[in-house]
Amino acid sequence: MSIYYRLDEQTDNVNPENSRKRALFPRIIRKRTVGLNELCKRTAAGTTFNAYELEIAAKMLVDGILKELGDGNNVCIDGFGTFSVSAEAIREAQNPDDIRAESIRLKRIVFKMSKALSKHLFTFQRLPKK
Repeated sequence: MSIYYRLDEQTDNVNPENSRKRALFPRIIRKRTVGLNELCKRTAAGTTFNAYELEIAAKMLVDGILKELGDGNNVCIDGFGTFSVSAEAIREAQNPDDIRAESIRLKRIVFKMSKALSKHLFTFQRLPKK
Protein backbone atom coordinates (compact mmCIF):
# COMPACT_ATOMS: atom_id res chain seq x y z
CA MET A 1 0.00 0.00 0.00
CA SER A 2 1.12 3.51 -0.75
CA ILE A 3 0.28 6.94 0.56
CA TYR A 4 -0.99 9.05 -2.34
CA TYR A 5 0.00 12.68 -2.71
CA ARG A 6 -0.46 15.52 -5.15
CA LEU A 7 1.73 18.55 -5.72
CA ASP A 8 0.22 21.94 -4.93
CA GLU A 9 1.79 25.24 -5.80
CA GLN A 10 2.25 27.53 -2.84
CA THR A 11 3.92 30.88 -2.22
CA ASP A 12 6.40 31.08 0.61
CA ASN A 13 5.54 33.58 3.33
CA VAL A 14 9.02 33.76 4.82
CA ASN A 15 10.74 36.08 2.36
CA PRO A 16 9.92 39.77 1.85
CA GLU A 17 7.04 40.58 -0.51
CA ASN A 18 9.23 41.39 -3.54
CA SER A 19 11.32 38.20 -3.32
CA ARG A 20 8.68 35.57 -2.56
CA LYS A 21 8.92 32.40 -4.58
CA ARG A 22 6.33 29.89 -5.66
CA ALA A 23 7.16 26.22 -5.29
CA LEU A 24 5.49 22.83 -5.37
CA PHE A 25 4.72 21.10 -2.07
CA PRO A 26 3.40 17.57 -1.54
CA ARG A 27 -0.11 17.25 -0.09
CA ILE A 28 -1.24 13.89 1.24
CA ILE A 29 -4.52 12.62 -0.22
CA ARG A 30 -6.52 11.21 2.65
CA LYS A 31 -8.82 8.38 1.67
CA ARG A 32 -10.98 8.31 4.79
CA THR A 33 -10.92 8.24 8.58
CA VAL A 34 -10.81 4.84 10.27
CA GLY A 35 -12.60 4.73 13.64
CA LEU A 36 -11.54 2.80 16.72
CA ASN A 37 -14.15 0.09 16.16
CA GLU A 38 -12.96 -0.66 12.63
CA LEU A 39 -9.30 -0.43 13.63
CA CYS A 40 -9.88 -3.01 16.37
CA LYS A 41 -11.71 -5.32 13.96
CA ARG A 42 -8.81 -5.15 11.50
CA THR A 43 -6.22 -5.60 14.23
CA ALA A 44 -8.03 -8.56 15.79
CA ALA A 45 -8.24 -10.42 12.49
CA GLY A 46 -5.89 -13.39 12.59
CA THR A 47 -5.34 -13.23 16.36
CA THR A 48 -6.91 -14.90 19.36
CA PHE A 49 -8.30 -11.54 20.53
CA ASN A 50 -11.75 -10.43 19.56
CA ALA A 51 -12.40 -6.87 18.37
CA TYR A 52 -14.46 -5.99 21.44
CA GLU A 53 -11.58 -6.88 23.80
CA LEU A 54 -9.18 -4.73 21.80
CA GLU A 55 -11.64 -1.83 21.71
CA ILE A 56 -12.09 -1.91 25.51
CA ALA A 57 -8.30 -2.11 25.99
CA ALA A 58 -7.76 0.80 23.56
CA LYS A 59 -10.36 2.94 25.37
CA MET A 60 -8.70 2.14 28.69
CA LEU A 61 -5.33 3.11 27.20
CA VAL A 62 -6.71 6.42 25.91
CA ASP A 63 -8.23 7.14 29.34
CA GLY A 64 -4.87 6.36 30.94
CA ILE A 65 -3.03 8.66 28.53
CA LEU A 66 -5.49 11.49 29.24
CA LYS A 67 -5.11 11.01 33.00
CA GLU A 68 -1.32 11.16 32.76
CA LEU A 69 -1.45 14.26 30.54
CA GLY A 70 -3.91 15.80 33.01
CA ASP A 71 -1.39 15.17 35.80
CA GLY A 72 1.22 17.14 33.85
CA ASN A 73 3.14 14.14 32.55
CA ASN A 74 4.34 13.33 29.06
CA VAL A 75 3.36 9.89 27.76
CA CYS A 76 5.87 7.95 25.65
CA ILE A 77 4.77 4.89 23.67
CA ASP A 78 7.98 3.13 22.68
CA GLY A 79 8.45 2.86 18.94
CA PHE A 80 5.59 5.28 18.30
CA GLY A 81 6.11 8.63 19.98
CA THR A 82 5.46 10.99 22.88
CA PHE A 83 2.30 12.89 23.76
CA SER A 84 2.48 16.15 25.70
CA VAL A 85 0.22 19.10 26.46
CA SER A 86 0.77 22.73 25.45
CA ALA A 87 -1.10 25.67 26.93
CA GLU A 88 -1.87 29.26 25.98
CA ALA A 89 -3.10 32.37 27.75
CA ILE A 90 -6.62 33.50 26.88
CA ARG A 91 -5.43 37.11 26.78
CA GLU A 92 -2.11 38.89 26.46
CA ALA A 93 -0.40 40.14 29.58
CA GLN A 94 2.80 42.04 30.28
CA ASN A 95 2.86 41.34 34.00
CA PRO A 96 3.06 37.75 35.33
CA ASP A 97 0.53 38.69 38.04
CA ASP A 98 -2.07 39.31 35.30
CA ILE A 99 -2.13 35.62 34.34
CA ARG A 100 -3.93 33.19 36.63
CA ALA A 101 -4.85 29.55 36.18
CA GLU A 102 -8.37 30.58 35.05
CA SER A 103 -6.90 32.51 32.11
CA ILE A 104 -4.88 29.57 30.74
CA ARG A 105 -6.38 26.94 28.46
CA LEU A 106 -5.33 23.83 26.59
CA LYS A 107 -3.81 24.78 23.26
CA ARG A 108 -3.28 21.27 21.91
CA ILE A 109 -2.05 17.82 22.64
CA VAL A 110 1.29 17.55 20.88
CA PHE A 111 2.58 14.33 19.34
CA LYS A 112 6.26 13.91 18.56
CA MET A 113 7.05 10.73 16.68
CA SER A 114 9.85 8.49 17.87
CA LYS A 115 13.04 7.93 15.92
CA ALA A 116 11.92 4.36 15.26
CA LEU A 117 8.67 5.60 13.69
CA SER A 118 10.49 8.21 11.60
CA LYS A 119 12.68 5.43 10.18
CA HIS A 120 9.64 3.29 9.31
CA LEU A 121 9.41 2.95 5.56
CA PHE A 122 6.26 4.52 4.23
CA THR A 123 5.95 4.54 0.47
CA PHE A 124 4.56 7.48 -1.40
CA GLN A 125 2.98 7.52 -4.83
CA ARG A 126 1.80 10.50 -6.84
CA LEU A 127 -1.94 10.56 -7.44
CA PRO A 128 -2.57 9.62 -11.08
CA LYS A 129 -3.72 12.51 -13.27
CA LYS A 130 -7.31 12.28 -14.43
